[in-house]
Amino acid sequence: MTSSGVPQGASDDDDLAQFGYQPRLRRSMSTFTSFCLAFSMIAITGTLGPLFQPVLAQVGAVAVWYWLIALAGVIWVVLVFMHMAARIPVTGYAYQWASRIVNPYYGWVVAMIGLITFTTGATSIGALFGSVLAPELGIDPTGTNIMFLAIGALTIGFLINIFGIRIATRFNNGVAIGEITATIVFAFLLLVGALLFFKGGQDASVIVNNSGVDGVDGSKIPTVNWILAATLPIFALLGWEASADLAEETHNPRKAAPKAMFRAVTVSALGGFVVMWIFIVAIPGSISEALTHPNTFFWIVEERLGAFPAAIFKVIAFFSLMGCIVANIAVATRLIFSVSRDRMLPFSRQLAAVHPRFRTPVTASIVLWAICMAINIAGAGNIFRVTAMAAVAYYFTYGTTTIGVLIGHLRGSIPEPSGSGYFGLGRWTVPVCVIAIVWCFGVSAAYLVPSENHYVVRYFLYALGIGVLFTAYAWWALRTGRAAVPQNATDAAAQRDREDAENEKAMVNG
Repeated sequence: MTSSGVPQGASDDDDLAQFGYQPRLRRSMSTFTSFCLAFSMIAITGTLGPLFQPVLAQVGAVAVWYWLIALAGVIWVVLVFMHMAARIPVTGYAYQWASRIVNPYYGWVVAMIGLITFTTGATSIGALFGSVLAPELGIDPTGTNIMFLAIGALTIGFLINIFGIRIATRFNNGVAIGEITATIVFAFLLLVGALLFFKGGQDASVIVNNSGVDGVDGSKIPTVNWILAATLPIFALLGWEASADLAEETHNPRKAAPKAMFRAVTVSALGGFVVMWIFIVAIPGSISEALTHPNTFFWIVEERLGAFPAAIFKVIAFFSLMGCIVANIAVATRLIFSVSRDRMLPFSRQLAAVHPRFRTPVTASIVLWAICMAINIAGAGNIFRVTAMAAVAYYFTYGTTTIGVLIGHLRGSIPEPSGSGYFGLGRWTVPVCVIAIVWCFGVSAAYLVPSENHYVVRYFLYALGIGVLFTAYAWWALRTGRAAVPQNATDAAAQRDREDAENEKAMVNG
């Protein structure tokens, strides 16, 4: 294995320089902020709101166990990403890792899938936001109305990102702190109430002896229902890798990002399991009757604790989803920035431009906003259409990235950090990668098996078809030397000289 060559204790900017880049983004995120970013991407309270009801309807209270199953699977992917975040702390994480340890051509393929992932991810959260907000505003939650509400939420999210990473991270910090605090408080109140005061609730053992809504025989539940019920935790436990993607805006990212990702996933998965269990136990009357109410998740709080606490809880859920939108957009724009910085896209110079005051890639944000609007309109407000697409795309990104890590490990092309105290898989790299790859493509297959989700294949092929056009450009740019992934500060200086020469030539010709 090669060494990073930068001694422990060197500045973050010196660390970045060894990968061929000069600092252009504002480095202002702490370890705690990195955790809040990853936690906001998961947004358990926000995703539980719109998905609690349909998931419970599919298989009943036993759906709560999917949180632990999802954790047992995704944790292997997390370990792989923790390993890499400690070794290549560069914005555009999956693209950068694959490009440097396999080759830039494979790196572009991973980047292309990542661009599909993050745009559909942001759009899916926008659709969830619209589906939750519409009933609370007295608006009929039709696909069209959800679509327009999603447009508004996404636009706000882009504006927050454009005006600076400090604004975005402070927003996410506040959302994460508020969400964790409020979820603990409300879950505690519901638990104490269910144990001591509430009448007509569910028995705590409902999650082990109820194989269907109100005790329906589990053997009679179609297999497709079990697969669809996995939507909630698998979809919720996505996006935690945002901590790695904003490495160039994080202090000591080699240590901060791995810790943030692990903590965000474990806290969210265990919290989702406990919170969903408590909410199910607190359901008054029968589960089937509770499912007839719009936004069952919020209805439980209102029935048990009152209208005012329910209103507070709804606000927390709305902000949770908004935090997730802001975080998704931050990650997506950074990937476009990272790819464009290496001149892999048409108009790369404009897309990689960083605003001198806000220190954010404004042009990349505007382009991404337009793409998200197009996806949002194509999805027509169907939340399961966009969430399924996002989940499949995310797991393709995780899978292709992990394959690259496995190849890099076998080649010995993954650089080892100098010094001690950095997370690493060591001799466990191969088995962990293999398990992670099996999980990634197993999840993708499970999502695509139900006939209800077959349209996802068509959508994904459409997206890949568009991506092929950009792939042709990127590979042409690599072959001609127009594009390159700089390996060190010398490469970066040479690339800047070429850009200056081209700018000077353009000015003369102009």
